[in-house]
Amino acid sequence: MGLTGLSACQSKARQDVFKTPTGTCAYMMPTISGTRTYEPRKVAAADSKNAPDSAIAYADPETPAFCDRPLSETVQSSIELADYTHGLTITGLLPILQKDGPFTVFGIPNAVLEQYNTQTGGKLTAPENTALFKEILSYSIVKGKWSVSQLRAAAAASPTHSVGLPTLNGHILSAWVDQPTGQIILGNGEGMTSRLWVTGIPQSNGMLYFTQSLILPPVAPPATPPTPRPHGIKVHSGTARKAAPVNKQPLAVAPASQPLPGHRAPSAGLDSLSMPPSLQGQEAASH
Repeated sequence: MGLTGLSACQSKARQDVFKTPTGTCAYMMPTISGTRTYEPRKVAAADSKNAPDSAIAYADPETPAFCDRPLSETVQSSIELADYTHGLTITGLLPILQKDGPFTVFGIPNAVLEQYNTQTGGKLTAPENTALFKEILSYSIVKGKWSVSQLRAAAAASPTHSVGLPTLNGHILSAWVDQPTGQIILGNGEGMTSRLWVTGIPQSNGMLYFTQSLILPPVAPPATPPTPRPHGIKVHSGTARKAAPVNKQPLAVAPASQPLPGHRAPSAGLDSLSMPPSLQGQEAASH
């Protein structure tokens, strides 16, 4: 429902690069996947004079993120978001990040997605589960451009000290500030949380973050009331129905209990943490 509503009120055209101001702003994205997965080549002692083979000799290339480029280009150039980008491609979400938006992307690192896919027995990336994979990834894309300062200000202004971010999935992603550390925490409202790894890279059509862990969409149906954005999202002006008014203040969403990042509260149930219900059914059928 969230994706349908987005396509109805936004242009399908790519962002016009000629209308995007150029600049010299750039950030270096992390590149630890190569080191994490590196395995030395096994060679005989007689062949020790061959070409060097080490993590130092063949280090990961630097991957800069330029602020005047769209999200679609930056995620594709990131080594740490290779699995995430592949998921966006096979689910059809990547072209959305070519548009004007703006969007805020909470990218999921390789290690996190690979661990979760292993946990589901490799079923997450199976062709028959593409729709489910799309639901998970679309929950990591928020409508609007949210900087760290905007997230902090919105959370501070909220009576619940949290802000509800409208995602392409249709569900709300909550964000609040952890008082002991001052770090921003993301949560799905059902006890599953994550801290941020890369905290905000400006893009020509939004903002890019890296998360430390995976947050699944909430099981409960998405809320129907309209949600606010830091920058106005165009609303379809068709005559069939009248658009509901949008609140001026961000939607206040009270986070549930706040467990460690990447974990659910004890009352949330371990089965729902392991995998979505549809994958649980496949797991049971395979035994």
